[in-house]
Amino acid sequence: MDAAEELIDGAGRVIGHIGFWPSFHDAEVISFSLSRPLHRAHSVTVAKLCIHYREHEIVGAGTADFEYVCCKSLLIELIFSDLQELSLEDFNRQNVLESIHFKRSQDSSIIAELVSIWGFGGVIRCTTVAVGEMTNLLD
Repeated sequence: MDAAEELIDGAGRVIGHIGFWPSFHDAEVISFSLSRPLHRAHSVTVAKLCIHYREHEIVGAGTADFEYVCCKSLLIELIFSDLQELSLEDFNRQNVLESIHFKRSQDSSIIAELVSIWGFGGVIRCTTVAVGEMTNLLD
């Protein structure tokens, strides 16, 4: 499998906040949008995926004050450009991911497989993937 840093423009921004490229396990899909160019426009189809990524840490292990505390909470936007294939299912009120796998196909396109735990999942094949807006919800 190809490294995210090689396939995703701006992956270093996510790695800079988190320390690694996440698998997005237990992250929630907040929104997904599609757009296409106007007739005769020189642009491409685009999909935007907004994911709520969280990390928790254990505080007070072995004591009566034991709890999981949210230490990272980010909205991460992934932008898929020049869509070639799109197969999605089950967008609902929560949309929890098992993972997102990225790989390069033989024709040099990028395939993103969104593996679902609950709700939203599917496959996106496109020419480029980039990190868009990132919002730290704990600031």
